[in-house]
Amino acid sequence: MRFVLGLLLGFGIGLAGAILFAPDKKREARRWPEGHPAQIVAVSRNGDRGAGGVQGVVRSVQERLNEAWDEARKASAEAEREMTTRYEELKRRNAAERVKK
Repeated sequence: MRFVLGLLLGFGIGLAGAILFAPDKKREARRWPEGHPAQIVAVSRNGDRGAGGVQGVVRSVQERLNEAWDEARKASAEAEREMTTRYEELKRRNAAERVKK
């Protein structure tokens, strides 16, 4: 029991000393070195300056998703056109072979 009391007393004194004698923290604005990525303000394609943080990330992700979606649509349309032309060519070949027989 003495051990537990001594442990609690020592922990309490240590915590109180750490709180009382802790150095004061001054709330200064952080200064980033010149050219640090935190200083660079993102400018979107339509000329808006990003507010930084989460909004900038969300805008960036939205722009990239929109670009990817547009590219996927174009690729899908192109693939469909190619498949249609191949199908039409195959139909013509089969029709020509049937006529010869």
